[in-house]
Amino acid sequence: MKLERSLIYILLSELLFTILPVFIVLIVRSYEGNYKMIFYNTEWSIMAIILYGQSIVKFSSGISNSKAKFRWQLVSLIISIIIIFGLIPSITVLIINLLNSGENFAMYMIQTFLFVVSVFCYFIIGYLGQKMLEE
Repeated sequence: MKLERSLIYILLSELLFTILPVFIVLIVRSYEGNYKMIFYNTEWSIMAIILYGQSIVKFSSGISNSKAKFRWQLVSLIISIIIIFGLIPSITVLIINLLNSGENFAMYMIQTFLFVVSVFCYFIIGYLGQKMLEE
């Protein structure tokens, strides 16, 4: 139980530093009085990219540190799924939002959705990786 809490504390502390740009944008937009513009920032995609990357690093570090035997095909599949369904779409949405000068509500909602999914991915995959690192 103590190990479980320490793992959650580690993941939360890393997550807080990753979502720090949201707090900065929130302060700036509240100063401007324009709260709607919080979601019209590309920081959501950038944070999703970082969290997907951290998930891959934690998971692969945990696998390489573990004494247990793993099928390399399963490890490769998990990392491929994170890259194909998380990292690449987040990068694509970021590029589209950077190239598109107008406020495309759908694209900004997609990037926010990808950020939420990246948080879940980070807590699930990052938890497994951190647990293997701690053991």
